[in-house]
Amino acid sequence: MALPQSQQSAENKTSQAQANAIPGSATIIQRINELTTRVRLCEERINHSKERIRVFDDQILRDKKEVGEEISRLSAEINDLRKTIKNVEDIIHHIIKELELTAKKQEINIIEKYVSMMDPTRYVTKEEFEKRMAKK
Repeated sequence: MALPQSQQSAENKTSQAQANAIPGSATIIQRINELTTRVRLCEERINHSKERIRVFDDQILRDKKEVGEEISRLSAEINDLRKTIKNVEDIIHHIIKELELTAKKQEINIIEKYVSMMDPTRYVTKEEFEKRMAKK
């Protein structure tokens, strides 16, 4: 963990005083100071990495929530489409059943032949029939 600036300067003064007291200890104290600085830098990097990880986690949770909502919305749409398709299929089956009840072209042709053979315009009324019979 990083030390406050006032503590760091006090530590440096103490280490300098100790270095002057013991011969050859200046290099040891210098090494300790370098290691302390390295440890502080590592702690800062770790803290920075922890913050980045926290931001990534938050973003992933937001994305997961959005994806979940999107999946729910799409599932609802798919269910609606399935219902619509089912209704269309039912209507098509109903239309097919109605078409089966209608007359086919062949049946219409037969009826036309019978009507043309009977030709109601050629019928004779009763009075016309009697007149023709009387003439003969």
